[in-house]
Amino acid sequence: MGVIVTYNVKLRATKEQIARFEAVLAQARDAYNLCSQVVDSEKLAYSRVTIHNRCYDTLRTTFPLLSSQQVIRVQCEVCSAYKSRRANKQHGDIPQKRGLSMTLDKRLYNKLTPNSVCLTGTEDRHRTRYEFVPYERLSEMFSKFLPKDPSVFVRNGELFLSIPFDVPQKPLQGETCVGVDLGVRRLFVTSEGKSFVDKEYLKERRRLRYLKRCLQSKGTRSAKRHLSKVAHKERNLSKDMVERSTNALLCSSDASILILEDLTKIKSKTSKTKEGFTRKRHNSALSQVPFYKFKERLTHKAARVGRQVQTVSPAFTSQTDSRTNKRDGIRKGCIYLCSDGVILDADFNAAVNIAQKSNHPLSSTLVPLSGRVQSITQSSEAKGLIGKPISL
Repeated sequence: MGVIVTYNVKLRATKEQIARFEAVLAQARDAYNLCSQVVDSEKLAYSRVTIHNRCYDTLRTTFPLLSSQQVIRVQCEVCSAYKSRRANKQHGDIPQKRGLSMTLDKRLYNKLTPNSVCLTGTEDRHRTRYEFVPYERLSEMFSKFLPKDPSVFVRNGELFLSIPFDVPQKPLQGETCVGVDLGVRRLFVTSEGKSFVDKEYLKERRRLRYLKRCLQSKGTRSAKRHLSKVAHKERNLSKDMVERSTNALLCSSDASILILEDLTKIKSKTSKTKEGFTRKRHNSALSQVPFYKFKERLTHKAARVGRQVQTVSPAFTSQTDSRTNKRDGIRKGCIYLCSDGVILDADFNAAVNIAQKSNHPLSSTLVPLSGRVQSITQSSEAKGLIGKPISL
């Protein structure tokens, strides 16, 4: 079992070729949306044969720039989208496509090499060879790994090819584990006594959240346009922080197994107090932390360096004394007051409990006393905790 690593490469194409491709991809997008509406309105079975029998003739007539194979490709994408929607138990809006892109298969491309590819997509329906704008990393990936079916898309008036590579997962180098407790102010604290705190990120996030509240209260057209830009900036800020924090975690620990809390539906599970009151500020704080994105990126990167990410139940990890495994202490903010008078770091203690819930030996036997947590911040780059490359 491996992981999929995707690289985008720009294609050398004339303005006429890009314009023709853009027209074809625009019709492919509209065909996708029309097919999706037909499947939803007529309650068609999520079967390629059923969708093909109902939609093929309509799509071929309505969108003349699309070849028969491109229409079939669009129908396959719609069928896959609805199957994923059903498997994930999603409800609400039907699948719709907004960007100019299309996933290719062997009927729409061939001769994929490190330097060029032959694509079907223009009006004459013949395959045209497009050369890549070369860069070293792509040639290295072609020499090491097997490429899979690519996708073609247009962005900012340029033609791109997105090439996925099947990278084999490296075997685990050992069985030691490290527990990782996720939080709001400190994104994570490990059972080895390392924590990630980015004060500049927290400051910028607070500024953007305040700006969003001000814009939402105005409600004007210009405020809505500005709000969209601010929301996009906040998403990019969180993505950047997730990339840096996952690199920091992998570089700061040699453990081969990373144990996280399973925070699925954490907002709904902790939305009310024991007395039944709604915890609005608590849910608002949780919504600002990209827990899922952190787990997704960490899982992807860990597999590439021979490590593994596992999850355990978060039940009582913050209320249990990691030394005695008894819930006889009191948590007050960032400290945990034990029944014997010892003061532990609450997040550090929870990380040790998370690690102990797994069936693997711990990578560290430190007692989680208060004040023993080492902060991995931007100043730690000089020590090599964040700047290390994550190689394949």
